[in-house]
Amino acid sequence: MTLCVRSTWLALAAFDDWVRTPVDPRPLALFRCWFGFLCLVNLLLLWNDMPMWLGNDGVLPPATHLLLQDGTRFNLYMLTGYNDVTITLIRWLGLAGGLGLLVGFLPRVSAFAMWLAVSSFSWRNMHILHSGDNLIRIGCFFLMFAHSDEAFTLCRWIATRRAGVGLKPFRQIPAWPQRILQLQLCVAYFVAGIWKAMGVAWQSGTAVGTVLQLGEFQRFPIPDWVMTPIVSQLMTHGTLLFELGFPFLIWIPSLRMPVLLAGIVFHAGLEWTMNVQLFQWLITAYYILFLGPLFSASTQTTAVGPAATTAGPACSA
Repeated sequence: MTLCVRSTWLALAAFDDWVRTPVDPRPLALFRCWFGFLCLVNLLLLWNDMPMWLGNDGVLPPATHLLLQDGTRFNLYMLTGYNDVTITLIRWLGLAGGLGLLVGFLPRVSAFAMWLAVSSFSWRNMHILHSGDNLIRIGCFFLMFAHSDEAFTLCRWIATRRAGVGLKPFRQIPAWPQRILQLQLCVAYFVAGIWKAMGVAWQSGTAVGTVLQLGEFQRFPIPDWVMTPIVSQLMTHGTLLFELGFPFLIWIPSLRMPVLLAGIVFHAGLEWTMNVQLFQWLITAYYILFLGPLFSASTQTTAVGPAATTAGPACSA
């Protein structure tokens, strides 16, 4: 019993240290830039069709939405009611938020603006959403609390150029927002794998072959040999192995890059075969958060924010 308690205590202490130890700011800042760009692309792809999906005279009028919606959440419609002016607010809030994240201008405010825009159109018509929209909301929410402006910002670059000196060394930042986003990706993979593993089609190995024959999702031509039963078996069970294995293998330093490369190949295949707007790009954007070891240990030892009380080098994870 004593050994069990001690082991649990040591595990919790290690997890606390992992969350609290300051980290190199560049993986999170690079994630912010690429994530903000993808948010902008997602917004612009929906821009012209928003009146159809969200408008009072669109496919989901207010009376029908009232019957379908299961409660409310914080969004612009709480302030404006069912008003088509809200579409304009969503557009420009999202545009400002995406640009702010991309260039690192007031990134916390920008993340809030994008989060509010996406939360608003998600609540107004949940039937047009896919998991990529969830990844946008989650990413924006935790970027509101992160020091993502310590690297790769336009203001930082302009300030150093005006001063006539090179770029200042990067300062370490609190790790916990990045850790939560890393764990979120692991949870997403693991839950998806569990749900798939409970399905008869996934157990029999026919799921991928069946999905590839759904005309409404097809994007580019698929070779005939991919549609054979043996390849369907391999791809179906390979998908399960990847999604269930990723949350555990990604934390092994020697396996991290092979796992990330396997994930890129996996999602590139999905991007080629299936038309799911930006989902593959958004989920692999989270891979950037695991690239800490690729950056040199050139940060200052002084941390930023609450993590300043925790001494020690940046964690390689």
